[in-house]
Amino acid sequence: MFKFALIASLLVVVALAAPLIENFVCFSQLTPEEEELERKQNESAQYNFNSEIIDDINDGMIAREETRDGHKVKGSYSYSDGFVKRTVHYEADENGYRVVKEDTQEIGEGPRFNPEGQADVQGSLIGSYSIKLDRDDDEKHYKDVRA
Repeated sequence: MFKFALIASLLVVVALAAPLIENFVCFSQLTPEEEELERKQNESAQYNFNSEIIDDINDGMIAREETRDGHKVKGSYSYSDGFVKRTVHYEADENGYRVVKEDTQEIGEGPRFNPEGQADVQGSLIGSYSIKLDRDDDEKHYKDVRA
């Protein structure tokens, strides 16, 4: 399940970092006024965000940070799964999306489950919180479902 969520997250990262295409038409043709507004908004768009999940219960980590200034997007995403820690740095602009650096480091023999661990979540838009196992409530909290 963790690997599925990781792959899905990485696909979202790639989709969000796709190059900006002027005059994008979804289901209908844009009016000249709408095209001009979209062009101006793309030129002046700015944002900066980050997020990180450190899962000491399941021995994993996912992190992402990204900055946009007009048509230029720069960022990175990282993950570890008990086997490797991988970090990918990317850029997206009028020349498209491209990886500019990738680091991979072997870190172990696989994830180690820790029922006493804690998962810490933080993000620039959501703040931070932590999750622990609650062995008293089988319906609402994460539990070890391995045989």
